[in-house]
Amino acid sequence: MIRDINSKLSALRISGEIKTGRQMAEALEKGGNLNLFPGECREEATEFGPCYLRELKIPLEHRHGSSNLSGILSCCGPDLSLPSRDKNMSDFNPRKSIFFDIETTGLGGGVGTWAFLIGMGWIEENFFLLRQYFLRRPAEERALLSHFTAAAACFPTMVTFNGKLFDLPLINTRQVLAGIKTTEPRQHLDLLQCARNLWKKRLVSRSLHSLEEALLNIKRDDDIPGSEIPAVYFNYLRRGETELLKKVFDHNALDILSMVSLLERVYRTSAGQLAGHPAELLALGCLCLETGRSEEGIGYLRAASKNTPDPLAEEAALKLALYFKRQGKWTEAVKIWEEVAETNFINPTVLVELAKYYEHQRREYRTALQLTEQALILAKLNRYSQSSINGELNPQALRHRMNRLSRRLLA
Repeated sequence: MIRDINSKLSALRISGEIKTGRQMAEALEKGGNLNLFPGECREEATEFGPCYLRELKIPLEHRHGSSNLSGILSCCGPDLSLPSRDKNMSDFNPRKSIFFDIETTGLGGGVGTWAFLIGMGWIEENFFLLRQYFLRRPAEERALLSHFTAAAACFPTMVTFNGKLFDLPLINTRQVLAGIKTTEPRQHLDLLQCARNLWKKRLVSRSLHSLEEALLNIKRDDDIPGSEIPAVYFNYLRRGETELLKKVFDHNALDILSMVSLLERVYRTSAGQLAGHPAELLALGCLCLETGRSEEGIGYLRAASKNTPDPLAEEAALKLALYFKRQGKWTEAVKIWEEVAETNFINPTVLVELAKYYEHQRREYRTALQLTEQALILAKLNRYSQSSINGELNPQALRHRMNRLSRRLLA
């Protein structure tokens, strides 16, 4: 029986229906006849040899999730500087930007990690051109990086998702090792940073897939998990397997298209066109005050504070009161503290702020003492988390304040 099996295997090897590991390695070394996507892939010559790439021309009318790709054409002007916390984004131009995402042999980075698939996309006339560079074999890395570097240099702005911390540094490492000039865009818009600034208090997770489902109306079917991608590439190198490799290409393409849709959502939210959730209003209010856009910030925080006794509304009210306090607008600040105190009887922060106001601004020490005593009772009851009972809300600090007020009353 074993003899029959061996003879069948031998016949299959002779016919070419199965290949030995050596045959697969030789095929990969020669570049093989890899044609994962007929009509979309080609070889490009460089001074370092050939590189393999795939290109897709997607009409801007293509719908991805709840919007068309053409939606990013309106993403111009200073509004992106708000969620990115980057003044350089004030002249952002989508037609001068590339969307960039990579697939790697590991998530840890370092000199031992390769970027075997580099995806980039940009607007070209009425299309979104999506290009994917694929490392057919390690010997082609220098050619691949050379071609990518030249293409990326044509765009002053790069758009990524966690690209500032992972994608671009990894590519820069590979470029340095290959002796190629590093890619250093004049502007770098990292959409993960924008998502954290806008939706930290609304969404538990700000991963791209979570944002797709929560905000973009995108649900992926039959997508390969990112954690499995390195193994797919190594299986390709070792055994020439390409079936799952196609899913990696599709995964990378979807990531880039989702970044396009996410950019529009970030822009429209920061421009006030889609901001309606209290968490978004709170985030925009804080960002505006932080960047000196006080009138807008006050408006956002007032809108966010209307839904009392929602915790987000209360937080927005306290942020607004703190701003008025710093501006010396005590009447506005006190009004907010008193309104919060009426709707939330267990917030010691409000009581302490009012106590400080009556002590230092009104010199009404008895009222200040009574408010501090109430705050101490709440602190002892531990109604708030232990981490919040610190600083001015620490029981020891409150007792110190009470002692000082008592001495002032006796003076």
